[in-house]
Amino acid sequence: MLSIFKTNRTILSILLIPYAFVLRSFGFFRPIPFEYDNGGLLADLFYENIDFTPLTSAIFAFAFVLIQAYLLIIINNQLKLSKDDHLFTGVFYVWTTSISIYFLGLSPALIGNTFLIMALMSLLQVFKMKEPSGHHFSAGFWLALASLTYGSLFLFLLFGLLAINVIRAFNIWEMFQIICGYFVPYVLIFTYFYAIGDASESFLPYIISSFRSFADNYHLSISNYISLGLLALLIIILILNYGKFMERQVMKSRKSIIVMFIFIPFVLLSFIIQSGASWEHFILLAIPLSILLGLLFIRIKSTFWREVWHFLLFLTIPIVHYFIT
Repeated sequence: MLSIFKTNRTILSILLIPYAFVLRSFGFFRPIPFEYDNGGLLADLFYENIDFTPLTSAIFAFAFVLIQAYLLIIINNQLKLSKDDHLFTGVFYVWTTSISIYFLGLSPALIGNTFLIMALMSLLQVFKMKEPSGHHFSAGFWLALASLTYGSLFLFLLFGLLAINVIRAFNIWEMFQIICGYFVPYVLIFTYFYAIGDASESFLPYIISSFRSFADNYHLSISNYISLGLLALLIIILILNYGKFMERQVMKSRKSIIVMFIFIPFVLLSFIIQSGASWEHFILLAIPLSILLGLLFIRIKSTFWREVWHFLLFLTIPIVHYFIT
Protein backbone atom coordinates (compact mmCIF):
# COMPACT_ATOMS: atom_id res chain seq x y z
CA MET A 1 0.00 0.00 0.00
CA LEU A 2 2.72 2.49 0.97
CA SER A 3 4.52 2.02 -2.36
CA ILE A 4 1.60 3.80 -4.05
CA PHE A 5 2.72 7.01 -2.35
CA LYS A 6 6.41 6.65 -3.16
CA THR A 7 6.19 9.01 -6.14
CA ASN A 8 4.78 12.53 -6.10
CA ARG A 9 2.04 12.46 -8.71
CA THR A 10 -1.20 14.42 -8.56
CA ILE A 11 -3.40 11.42 -9.29
CA LEU A 12 -1.72 9.45 -6.50
CA SER A 13 -1.97 12.33 -4.03
CA ILE A 14 -5.76 12.16 -4.44
CA LEU A 15 -5.59 8.69 -2.86
CA LEU A 16 -4.73 10.40 0.43
CA ILE A 17 -8.44 11.25 0.69
CA PRO A 18 -9.75 7.65 0.97
CA TYR A 19 -6.66 6.76 3.03
CA ALA A 20 -7.55 9.49 5.52
CA PHE A 21 -11.22 8.53 5.48
CA VAL A 22 -10.43 4.95 6.48
CA LEU A 23 -8.15 5.98 9.32
CA ARG A 24 -10.57 8.63 10.61
CA SER A 25 -13.78 6.67 9.97
CA PHE A 26 -14.48 6.29 13.70
CA GLY A 27 -15.15 10.02 13.85
CA PHE A 28 -17.85 9.69 11.19
CA PHE A 29 -19.54 6.48 12.29
CA ARG A 30 -19.24 6.92 16.06
CA PRO A 31 -18.74 10.67 16.53
CA ILE A 32 -17.69 11.69 20.03
CA PRO A 33 -19.10 14.92 21.55
CA PHE A 34 -15.99 17.03 22.06
CA GLU A 35 -16.10 20.20 24.14
CA TYR A 36 -13.11 22.49 23.70
CA ASP A 37 -12.80 25.25 26.28
CA ASN A 38 -9.09 25.90 25.74
CA GLY A 39 -9.23 27.66 22.39
CA GLY A 40 -7.91 31.11 21.62
CA LEU A 41 -9.69 34.04 20.09
CA LEU A 42 -9.57 32.78 16.49
CA ALA A 43 -10.62 29.24 17.43
CA ASP A 44 -13.65 30.50 19.35
CA LEU A 45 -14.56 32.78 16.46
CA PHE A 46 -14.48 29.77 14.15
CA TYR A 47 -16.60 27.65 16.49
CA GLU A 48 -19.20 30.39 16.84
CA ASN A 49 -19.74 30.50 13.09
CA ILE A 50 -20.25 26.80 12.38
CA ASP A 51 -22.91 24.33 13.46
CA PHE A 52 -20.56 22.59 15.88
CA THR A 53 -21.85 19.04 16.33
CA PRO A 54 -19.74 15.88 16.80
CA LEU A 55 -20.20 14.99 13.13
CA THR A 56 -19.44 18.45 11.74
CA SER A 57 -16.41 18.59 14.04
CA ALA A 58 -15.12 15.34 12.49
CA ILE A 59 -15.84 16.59 8.96
CA PHE A 60 -14.02 19.90 9.46
CA ALA A 61 -11.13 18.09 11.16
CA PHE A 62 -10.92 15.74 8.16
CA ALA A 63 -10.68 18.73 5.80
CA PHE A 64 -8.06 20.48 7.94
CA VAL A 65 -5.92 17.33 8.13
CA LEU A 66 -5.94 16.87 4.36
CA ILE A 67 -5.06 20.50 3.68
CA GLN A 68 -2.24 20.35 6.22
CA ALA A 69 -0.97 17.06 4.80
CA TYR A 70 -0.73 18.53 1.30
CA LEU A 71 1.06 21.62 2.64
CA LEU A 72 3.62 19.40 4.39
CA ILE A 73 4.16 17.41 1.19
CA ILE A 74 5.00 20.70 -0.55
CA ILE A 75 7.43 21.66 2.23
CA ASN A 76 9.12 18.25 2.21
CA ASN A 77 9.59 18.22 -1.55
CA GLN A 78 10.92 21.79 -1.53
CA LEU A 79 13.52 20.82 1.07
CA LYS A 80 14.75 17.87 -1.03
CA LEU A 81 15.43 15.75 2.05
CA SER A 82 15.48 12.67 -0.17
CA LYS A 83 16.62 12.04 -3.71
CA ASP A 84 13.11 11.74 -5.12
CA ASP A 85 9.89 13.56 -4.27
CA HIS A 86 7.32 11.44 -2.42
CA LEU A 87 4.00 11.57 -0.58
CA PHE A 88 5.11 9.73 2.57
CA THR A 89 5.02 12.96 4.58
CA GLY A 90 1.31 13.34 3.88
CA VAL A 91 0.66 9.68 4.65
CA PHE A 92 2.33 9.88 8.05
CA TYR A 93 0.70 13.21 8.86
CA VAL A 94 -2.71 11.60 8.29
CA TRP A 95 -1.64 8.59 10.37
CA THR A 96 -0.26 10.66 13.26
CA THR A 97 -3.30 12.94 13.40
CA SER A 98 -5.56 9.88 13.53
CA ILE A 99 -3.74 7.84 16.15
CA SER A 100 -6.15 8.74 18.98
CA ILE A 101 -9.94 9.06 18.89
CA TYR A 102 -9.44 12.40 20.62
CA PHE A 103 -7.52 13.61 17.57
CA LEU A 104 -10.57 13.12 15.33
CA GLY A 105 -12.42 16.28 16.34
CA LEU A 106 -11.66 19.86 15.34
CA SER A 107 -9.54 20.95 18.31
CA PRO A 108 -7.88 24.38 18.63
CA ALA A 109 -4.52 22.60 18.46
CA LEU A 110 -5.42 21.09 15.08
CA ILE A 111 -6.46 24.47 13.72
CA GLY A 112 -3.22 25.93 15.10
CA ASN A 113 -1.25 23.34 13.14
CA THR A 114 -2.27 25.11 9.93
CA PHE A 115 -0.57 28.34 10.99
CA LEU A 116 2.49 26.52 12.34
CA ILE A 117 2.91 24.77 8.99
CA MET A 118 2.63 28.10 7.15
CA ALA A 119 5.26 29.57 9.50
CA LEU A 120 7.57 26.63 8.79
CA MET A 121 7.03 27.09 5.07
CA SER A 122 8.28 30.68 5.40
CA LEU A 123 11.20 29.90 7.72
CA LEU A 124 12.63 26.96 5.81
CA GLN A 125 12.87 28.90 2.54
CA VAL A 126 15.30 31.56 3.76
CA PHE A 127 18.54 29.54 3.64
CA LYS A 128 21.05 31.69 1.71
CA MET A 129 18.21 33.95 0.50
CA LYS A 130 19.49 37.48 -0.23
CA GLU A 131 16.28 39.31 0.74
CA PRO A 132 14.53 37.16 3.36
CA SER A 133 12.79 39.96 5.30
CA GLY A 134 9.37 39.21 3.80
CA HIS A 135 9.63 35.55 4.78
CA HIS A 136 10.76 36.48 8.30
CA PHE A 137 7.84 38.85 8.72
CA SER A 138 5.31 36.33 7.39
CA ALA A 139 6.73 33.61 9.66
CA GLY A 140 6.14 35.84 12.68
CA PHE A 141 2.67 36.69 11.40
CA TRP A 142 1.69 33.02 11.06
CA LEU A 143 3.13 32.20 14.49
CA ALA A 144 0.98 34.96 16.00
CA LEU A 145 -2.15 33.55 14.35
CA ALA A 146 -1.24 30.14 15.78
CA SER A 147 -1.02 31.59 19.30
CA LEU A 148 -4.33 33.42 18.83
CA THR A 149 -5.87 30.05 17.96
CA TYR A 150 -4.28 28.07 20.78
CA GLY A 151 -2.73 30.19 23.53
CA SER A 152 0.33 28.18 24.51
CA LEU A 153 1.65 28.35 20.96
CA PHE A 154 3.03 31.77 21.88
CA LEU A 155 6.10 29.71 22.90
CA PHE A 156 6.67 29.02 19.22
CA LEU A 157 7.82 32.60 18.78
CA LEU A 158 10.94 31.43 20.61
CA PHE A 159 10.99 28.39 18.34
CA GLY A 160 10.89 30.68 15.31
CA LEU A 161 13.80 32.74 16.66
CA LEU A 162 15.84 29.61 17.34
CA ALA A 163 14.98 28.14 13.95
CA ILE A 164 16.10 31.21 12.04
CA ASN A 165 19.44 31.09 13.85
CA VAL A 166 19.85 27.45 12.88
CA ILE A 167 18.95 28.09 9.23
CA ARG A 168 20.98 31.31 8.92
CA ALA A 169 23.80 32.99 10.82
CA PHE A 170 22.87 34.86 14.00
CA ASN A 171 21.39 38.22 13.06
CA ILE A 172 19.52 40.51 15.49
CA TRP A 173 17.82 42.39 12.67
CA GLU A 174 16.35 39.21 11.17
CA MET A 175 15.04 38.16 14.58
CA PHE A 176 13.48 41.62 14.95
CA GLN A 177 11.69 41.13 11.62
CA ILE A 178 10.05 37.96 12.96
CA ILE A 179 9.03 39.75 16.16
CA CYS A 180 7.52 42.63 14.15
CA GLY A 181 5.46 40.20 12.08
CA TYR A 182 4.39 38.45 15.27
CA PHE A 183 2.93 41.53 16.93
CA VAL A 184 1.01 42.81 13.90
CA PRO A 185 -2.08 40.56 14.45
CA TYR A 186 -2.09 41.39 18.17
CA VAL A 187 -1.96 45.13 17.47
CA LEU A 188 -4.73 44.88 14.87
CA ILE A 189 -7.02 42.85 17.13
CA PHE A 190 -6.29 45.05 20.16
CA THR A 191 -7.06 48.13 18.04
CA TYR A 192 -10.41 46.63 17.07
CA PHE A 193 -11.34 45.87 20.68
CA TYR A 194 -10.13 49.29 21.77
CA ALA A 195 -12.25 50.96 19.08
CA ILE A 196 -15.38 49.24 20.37
CA GLY A 197 -14.40 50.03 23.97
CA ASP A 198 -13.87 46.43 24.98
CA ALA A 199 -10.08 46.08 25.16
CA SER A 200 -9.59 45.94 28.91
CA GLU A 201 -12.73 43.91 29.64
CA SER A 202 -12.50 41.29 26.89
CA PHE A 203 -9.27 41.21 24.90
CA LEU A 204 -6.62 41.24 27.64
CA PRO A 205 -8.46 38.84 30.02
CA TYR A 206 -9.09 36.58 27.01
CA ILE A 207 -5.36 36.36 26.29
CA ILE A 208 -4.36 35.88 29.93
CA SER A 209 -6.97 33.15 30.50
CA SER A 210 -5.21 30.92 27.96
CA PHE A 211 -2.41 30.20 30.40
CA ARG A 212 -2.28 28.35 33.68
CA SER A 213 0.40 26.56 35.62
CA PHE A 214 -0.93 23.10 34.78
CA ALA A 215 -3.93 21.30 33.38
CA ASP A 216 -6.12 18.48 34.62
CA ASN A 217 -8.47 18.03 31.68
CA TYR A 218 -7.39 14.51 30.73
CA HIS A 219 -9.41 11.70 29.18
CA LEU A 220 -8.08 8.67 31.02
CA SER A 221 -8.37 5.53 28.90
CA ILE A 222 -6.23 2.65 27.76
CA SER A 223 -6.48 3.74 24.12
CA ASN A 224 -5.04 7.16 25.01
CA TYR A 225 -2.06 5.66 26.77
CA ILE A 226 -1.44 3.32 23.84
CA SER A 227 -1.62 6.21 21.39
CA LEU A 228 0.73 8.40 23.39
CA GLY A 229 3.01 5.43 23.99
CA LEU A 230 3.29 4.92 20.23
CA LEU A 231 4.11 8.58 19.71
CA ALA A 232 6.77 8.42 22.43
CA LEU A 233 8.24 5.26 20.89
CA LEU A 234 8.39 6.87 17.45
CA ILE A 235 10.12 9.94 18.87
CA ILE A 236 12.75 7.70 20.50
CA ILE A 237 13.26 5.81 17.22
CA LEU A 238 13.66 9.08 15.31
CA ILE A 239 16.18 10.41 17.82
CA LEU A 240 18.19 7.19 17.56
CA ASN A 241 18.24 7.63 13.77
CA TYR A 242 19.38 11.26 13.93
CA GLY A 243 22.85 10.38 12.64
CA LYS A 244 21.43 8.49 9.66
CA PHE A 245 19.16 11.41 8.79
CA MET A 246 22.24 13.61 8.45
CA GLU A 247 24.09 11.26 6.13
CA ARG A 248 24.51 12.42 2.53
CA GLN A 249 22.49 15.59 3.11
CA VAL A 250 23.28 19.06 1.81
CA MET A 251 23.58 21.82 4.42
CA LYS A 252 20.06 23.19 3.82
CA SER A 253 18.52 19.76 4.41
CA ARG A 254 20.61 19.20 7.56
CA LYS A 255 19.47 22.48 9.03
CA SER A 256 15.84 21.69 8.18
CA ILE A 257 16.10 18.34 9.96
CA ILE A 258 17.54 20.04 13.05
CA VAL A 259 14.58 22.46 13.03
CA MET A 260 12.18 19.48 13.01
CA PHE A 261 13.88 18.02 16.07
CA ILE A 262 13.80 21.40 17.85
CA PHE A 263 10.04 21.52 17.23
CA ILE A 264 9.37 18.46 19.42
CA PRO A 265 10.40 19.82 22.87
CA PHE A 266 8.38 22.99 22.23
CA VAL A 267 5.25 20.84 21.94
CA LEU A 268 6.01 19.33 25.34
CA LEU A 269 6.80 22.72 26.94
CA SER A 270 3.62 24.32 25.60
CA PHE A 271 1.58 21.45 27.08
CA ILE A 272 2.67 22.48 30.57
CA ILE A 273 1.36 26.04 30.32
CA GLN A 274 -1.78 25.58 28.19
CA SER A 275 -5.02 26.20 30.05
CA GLY A 276 -7.23 23.11 29.91
CA ALA A 277 -4.65 21.17 27.91
CA SER A 278 -5.57 17.58 27.17
CA TRP A 279 -4.42 14.73 24.94
CA GLU A 280 -5.52 16.70 21.87
CA HIS A 281 -2.50 18.94 22.45
CA PHE A 282 -0.12 16.25 21.20
CA ILE A 283 -1.58 16.45 17.70
CA LEU A 284 1.02 19.23 17.32
CA LEU A 285 3.67 16.49 17.17
CA ALA A 286 2.27 15.38 13.82
CA ILE A 287 4.15 18.17 12.02
CA PRO A 288 7.75 17.14 12.76
CA LEU A 289 6.94 13.42 13.04
CA SER A 290 5.37 13.27 9.57
CA ILE A 291 8.43 14.79 7.88
CA LEU A 292 10.92 12.69 9.85
CA LEU A 293 8.94 9.44 9.50
CA GLY A 294 8.61 10.07 5.76
CA LEU A 295 12.38 10.46 5.54
CA LEU A 296 12.91 7.34 7.67
CA PHE A 297 10.63 5.17 5.51
CA ILE A 298 11.92 6.43 2.17
CA ARG A 299 15.37 5.26 3.29
CA ILE A 300 14.22 1.69 3.95
CA LYS A 301 15.67 -0.11 0.95
CA SER A 302 13.53 -3.23 1.21
CA THR A 303 10.07 -2.64 -0.21
CA PHE A 304 8.82 -5.71 1.67
CA TRP A 305 9.88 -4.42 5.10
CA ARG A 306 8.67 -0.92 4.32
CA GLU A 307 5.23 -2.34 3.55
CA VAL A 308 5.25 -4.56 6.64
CA TRP A 309 6.10 -1.71 9.02
CA HIS A 310 3.54 0.58 7.42
CA PHE A 311 0.85 -2.10 7.55
CA LEU A 312 1.49 -2.60 11.27
CA LEU A 313 1.22 1.14 11.88
CA PHE A 314 -1.90 1.33 9.73
CA LEU A 315 -3.49 -1.57 11.58
CA THR A 316 -2.99 0.04 15.00
CA ILE A 317 -5.47 2.81 14.16
CA PRO A 318 -8.67 0.74 13.74
CA ILE A 319 -7.61 -1.53 16.63
CA VAL A 320 -7.15 1.42 18.98
CA HIS A 321 -10.31 3.15 17.77
CA TYR A 322 -12.77 0.27 17.63
CA PHE A 323 -11.52 -2.41 19.99
CA ILE A 324 -9.67 -0.67 22.83
CA THR A 325 -11.32 1.81 25.20
